[in-house]
Amino acid sequence: MPNYRIVNELISKLARRPITEKLAKAMDPGADELEKHHAIHDTLTGVSLTGHPIHPALVHFPIGITAAAAVLELADSRRHSSAITLLSGVAVSMAVPAAVTGVAEWARRRQSTRQRRVGALHATAAEVGTTLASLSLLFRYRNANMTARWMLFGAVAAYGSAGFLGGDLVYGRDVAPQEPGQDLD
Repeated sequence: MPNYRIVNELISKLARRPITEKLAKAMDPGADELEKHHAIHDTLTGVSLTGHPIHPALVHFPIGITAAAAVLELADSRRHSSAITLLSGVAVSMAVPAAVTGVAEWARRRQSTRQRRVGALHATAAEVGTTLASLSLLFRYRNANMTARWMLFGAVAAYGSAGFLGGDLVYGRDVAPQEPGQDLD
């Protein structure tokens, strides 16, 4: 994997900020409670269903659907207004199972300080994306279409950041299972 020094340094700087540890600590009680219920936790992580994590598969829905809505915004928002509204609503609703399975993964993957902090940044970026997508939907219903448009573009940016940080957790720092002979650096 190529080494993107500037991006890696930015993630490291953000992860070292004291607020990041506070975010991580704020997530712990929910994860601790979820871990007490082994059957639910194993289902949400995918252990009992497929043996593979479910969260990485589910996050594609809110990210991709929000991006599709943003593309329609760029194409011609008046012509595609109902499709944008529908896509935005589906994206927001799909963010819920993605978030719940993310908490389950958090409970399983918070061993190192770096994983905790980058995971907290990932979760925060995803929450910002969902909040902006929800606000976009609300403004669209109130016919404040320009505000809705910018909120939607902000959601795409936030979800993109969350996806990048999630990818860094999985591929950049050996969190994912490694195949024999595979070099992740």
